[in-house]
Amino acid sequence: KNPPTAVDFDRSMLRDFLFNHSPPKDLALASVSMRPIPFAPVGEKLHVSDKNYGSIRRFYIKTMEDYAVPVLLQEAMIKSNPPEQVFQLKGSDHAPFFSRPQSLNRILVEISQIPARKSS
Repeated sequence: KNPPTAVDFDRSMLRDFLFNHSPPKDLALASVSMRPIPFAPVGEKLHVSDKNYGSIRRFYIKTMEDYAVPVLLQEAMIKSNPPEQVFQLKGSDHAPFFSRPQSLNRILVEISQIPARKSS
C-alpha cells in the first residue's frame, strides 16, 4: 500500500486548532479554501545561503494565541534563526489576517517604515 502524500485537516477541528479567535465568516471561508498540505516539502532539507537568504531582512510576528504553533515553539524558531526584530500580536490565532487584521496591518506598516541597517 502506498503511504499518504499529503495531510488534510479535519474541518471540525479548524475552529479549535487554527482559527480559535477568527470570526465565523472567516472560518467558513477558510474551511472551503483549505487544501491538503503535501508531505514532500516538509521532509526536504532546506539549504540557505548568506548571499541569498541572508540578504533578506526578516521580521517575526508572534501570534500569542496560536494553538497550531504555540508561543514556546515560536520562540524556539526565533532563537534558531533570529530576525531583525520581533513583534507580538496579542489575541491572534494562527491566522492573524482573520483574527487581528487591523493590528497586523499596523505592524506591517511599522515594519515597512523601519530603515534598513547600514551594511558593514
